[in-house]
Amino acid sequence: MINSSLPPGAMPLTSEDFEGLIPKHITTRSVLNDAEFINITSATNKYLLSRRKFDFSAENLFKLHKDMFGKVWKWAGQKRRIEKNIGVNFFNIDVEIRKLLDDLDYWLNNSMDIIEISARSHHKLVYIHPFNNGNGRWARLIVNLFLKDHSRLTLKFPEDELLLSNDIRKAYIEALKLADKNDFSNMISFHKKYIAEFNI
Repeated sequence: MINSSLPPGAMPLTSEDFEGLIPKHITTRSVLNDAEFINITSATNKYLLSRRKFDFSAENLFKLHKDMFGKVWKWAGQKRRIEKNIGVNFFNIDVEIRKLLDDLDYWLNNSMDIIEISARSHHKLVYIHPFNNGNGRWARLIVNLFLKDHSRLTLKFPEDELLLSNDIRKAYIEALKLADKNDFSNMISFHKKYIAEFNI
C-alpha cells in the first residue's frame, strides 16, 4: 500500500527499508507522509529557528537526516548500502559529499550568485542520493539552511505539492534532470520562483 501511486521520481521502499519502520501501525502512504511531516517539521523548526549557523560538514549533513526522519525510520541518517535507480554508487557517497562541500567553499570564495549556489547544491545533494529515502526533502532543508545563513533568504517550497503527481513536481523533476546534464537554468528558475525573505 505504501508503494502504491508513487509520484514521478519517487523512490519505492524495499522490503529492507520497511524493516526499519518504527511506527508499526503505518500501512498507507498518506499515514506515512503524516508521520514524516511531524518529524520533519520538528527538525525544520529546530534548525531554521536556531540563532547558530549550520556547520556544513558531512557529519552534520547525516545528522540532519536523522533528525528529520529518526522517529519514523531506524535507518535515518545512515548511508544506503544498496544500489538504487537514482544516485551515485553507494561506495562513492562519502567522496561525492566531500566534493560538494569543497565546491561550496569554492563557489562562496569566488562570489558566485547565492541562488545559483543553492540551486547547484540542491541538485548535487539529490544526485548523490545518500539515503534509502527522504533525499529530496533533506536536500531542500539543507539549501534553506545555507540561504538563511548566507543571505537571510529562504525558499518556500510547496512541499505538499512536491509529494504529488502534478505540474509542480513535474517541473521540479525536469529541472533536476536538466541539471544532470550541467544545465542549471531551470533549477535556478525553480529556486527564484519560491524565494522569500527569512524572518524568525
